[in-house]
Amino acid sequence: MRLPQINLDDRGFQDLVNEARLRIAQTCPEWTEHNVSDPGITLIELFAWMTEMVIYRLNRLPDKLHVALMELLAIKLEPPTAARADVRFRLAGPVAEAVEVPEGTEVGTLRTPSEESIVFQTMRHFTIPHARPTAYGVEKGRAVRDVGVADGVARPKGPDQLPFSSPPVVGEALYLGFDHSLSRMLMQVDVDCSQARGAGVDPEDPPLRWEVSSPAGPGGWAECQVLVDRTGGFNYGSGIVELQLPADHEQATVGGRRAYWLRCRLDDRTRSGAQAATFSHPPEIYSMTAAPVGALIPAAHSSTVVGEALGESDGTPSQSFRLNHAPVLPLEEGEHLEVVAAEGGGWQRWERRESFADSGPEDLHYTLDLASGELELGPAIRTGDGGWRQYGAVPPKGAHLRVTRYRHGGGRRGNVAPGALNVLKSAIPYVASVVNPDAAVGGVDPESLESARQRASMEIRTRYRAVTAQDFEFLCGEASPRVARAICLEPPDSVGVARIHVVPRIQPADRPLSFAELLPDQQLMADVAAYLDERRLVGTRVELLPARYRGVSVVVNLQASLASDPRRVEEDVTQALYTYLNPVVGGALEGVGSGWAFGRALNQGELYGVIHAVDGVDFVKILRIYETNLQTGEQEPKPLGSHLAIEADELIASGRHIVKAEHREY
Repeated sequence: MRLPQINLDDRGFQDLVNEARLRIAQTCPEWTEHNVSDPGITLIELFAWMTEMVIYRLNRLPDKLHVALMELLAIKLEPPTAARADVRFRLAGPVAEAVEVPEGTEVGTLRTPSEESIVFQTMRHFTIPHARPTAYGVEKGRAVRDVGVADGVARPKGPDQLPFSSPPVVGEALYLGFDHSLSRMLMQVDVDCSQARGAGVDPEDPPLRWEVSSPAGPGGWAECQVLVDRTGGFNYGSGIVELQLPADHEQATVGGRRAYWLRCRLDDRTRSGAQAATFSHPPEIYSMTAAPVGALIPAAHSSTVVGEALGESDGTPSQSFRLNHAPVLPLEEGEHLEVVAAEGGGWQRWERRESFADSGPEDLHYTLDLASGELELGPAIRTGDGGWRQYGAVPPKGAHLRVTRYRHGGGRRGNVAPGALNVLKSAIPYVASVVNPDAAVGGVDPESLESARQRASMEIRTRYRAVTAQDFEFLCGEASPRVARAICLEPPDSVGVARIHVVPRIQPADRPLSFAELLPDQQLMADVAAYLDERRLVGTRVELLPARYRGVSVVVNLQASLASDPRRVEEDVTQALYTYLNPVVGGALEGVGSGWAFGRALNQGELYGVIHAVDGVDFVKILRIYETNLQTGEQEPKPLGSHLAIEADELIASGRHIVKAEHREY
């Protein structure tokens, strides 16, 4: 069942003008001048325009009625979600004291005359510590020599000045130990080494891996991101290495000493992934130190309100209060309603519930509509015997209500590009600059009424229980608006297992998509898993997995029409291919669709239709399809035939398309 779209009056501007002219002929036949230059016709058009505005407002009434009907069925519009990004706070240099970055620190985009700044807030309090190395060690021949003590600067002596064997062996490493965890830190490593001693490697891309001790990485070590290396692989004498450390940094035991370790390991490949030549002679290091010069702090596109007072209770059931800001982002830990009695006492925490169906008269429960910001307390409902039953407690008359904190904002506007968040809204001592190294993701606009209408019938049919495969797929979308699509398949070798492949929402999606963007993050998978766990049948086991993708790259050589610009045609054809061969918005010849269908084969012939639909294409000379590894970007050397079959849980996704357009030669 779908709620009908009702127009109480479907007349438009031209309909009203035509009706007025017809009445002129009937009621005033002596008025024969009906040209648009006539003042009377001008007045008719003015009143027709005003009447059309009234009709538009009148036709909005059914939308309000639909919202009211869906609220009776406990179906509410979904609120927006906030985009998230890691923001790098860079200090002016190593400092002699800890730097505090408070929770809620605001960073934003540059404000322009035509666009307001997009503001993000840090999600937690962060301390950039004053940390210097307290230990130093060298691993040669698969064994760590005695770990030396460092007083902030490691000064190796004797054979330890050579961090690698002669000749060097892959896997050997030098270590720096710290007393503090350096999770998410931006580290500056200062090295004083010999000039051109470590010969045999490419100074611009040496085979060195910087890693930290972490159980999240393979072998107990997680790789750091090298941002700057001015040592040339320990060949330029004095220089610095700037590292972005991962989020997990734990203690480990190296050479009998337990510390938070940072190491530089000799590898057989360069940082770019190419096969590397190793050192012909080991470098010689005289001193080394490291210090934090910043941190990568998670932030969200939201604004936080703390301790908002809602007012006083009048002691009656079904009270409602409205927050000052809406829509509200999903509540997190520490965000709830508190009530204090008028005669004094402490604030009492109340819990949010989806409904009052299971609430008793003593339960401190409330509901909150995130889209509208309306907070409601429990109602009293008349029973069949003439009595009244209270669902949820009612604060006494005169009691004060407040919300400890909540966040508002969000939407796709927050999906800003890398480097866009570069303005620190309030000064922090020693912080010189801020920037987001990667694009912000996860921002989704509030649900539209049309989407809620389509969801209504599914809501009624499923009754919040996952029984069929379609139920699981629908509830994945209910779990988070960040889920774009999902497919549920029962493995042929398992009974009672629902294997669900999830595609994250990407905005905008009609562009080249990286493999990382197509994988749902851990937080999204955890949210979906928790939501489904409450609604699955007893005995049903849920397996959540990312969707499987088959990458395809298209090579096109075409002839452009004489009146078109070949470069523009190339760009339009490339855009059309990225849009069509797309797991999120692809599969529609006429433009943006609902995503490539799971298990749908790709035929070469349909690509001709996509290309010929682009304005300026005369005809296609060559069209070849190559299968591509989306993760590595490697392309099969042999083109595919005219048909690519895929598995039921797979989707087609674009690799790198190459389009060449040219005019006919005469």
